[in-house]
Amino acid sequence: MLKSILSPDTCRACKNCCVFEPQSAWELPTFLPESCIRIGLTDGEAACARYRIALRYDETGAARNCPFLDPETGCTLPAEEKPFACSIWPLRVMRMEDGRLVFAVYRGCSGLPEEKFPALEQLLADGLKARIYEEMEKDATLVLPYHPNYHILDVR
Repeated sequence: MLKSILSPDTCRACKNCCVFEPQSAWELPTFLPESCIRIGLTDGEAACARYRIALRYDETGAARNCPFLDPETGCTLPAEEKPFACSIWPLRVMRMEDGRLVFAVYRGCSGLPEEKFPALEQLLADGLKARIYEEMEKDATLVLPYHPNYHILDVR
């Protein structure tokens, strides 16, 4: 979704968005129950509205890859099963402590330095924001609590 400002080659080379330390596991994507069944996350019927991947961490606290990350080729999920949150990374919708919603970008994305933030703001204005609102209506897990590692681009 952000291909006009964030190169797929850059993402494939980095893959930072698909590697989670225990303290960043709150950002793991969620899947619809039907997707869970199709991609083999669960057998039979999934009982919950959304399913968040659970990664097994050990006492070392080492980062873990998303189970759908191939170290050589990147994401192995079919496009139709890829969570929307993954499609808009490093952009997030976050809720401030005062309840306001903000569009924010992860400061640690090496492929999206600050000089590209105006282009991202323009993408939001040109329809991406409306698309995200549409997805938020279907998936409340897209809204995450604000974290200071994110730069606020826009306030709702």
